[in-house]
Amino acid sequence: MQMPGGRARRGGSPDVYTAMAFAAVVFLATACVFVYLAASKVGKDGNAFGLQDATQPNAAGISLKAGR
Repeated sequence: MQMPGGRARRGGSPDVYTAMAFAAVVFLATACVFVYLAASKVGKDGNAFGLQDATQPNAAGISLKAGR
């Protein structure tokens, strides 16, 4: 005779959607690191968050200033 609750219930295990969400978080974190490293190469004084001066010409000699 089967008694209700007689067998121990297994806990829920991560499914494929949990694994895909975890992989997406890992890939997004990796992309953020790559973007930070690239920004620190072109940023002012190696600062990834520093604003570049638009009045100074760049390596190609093109000024980004809106007016003349």
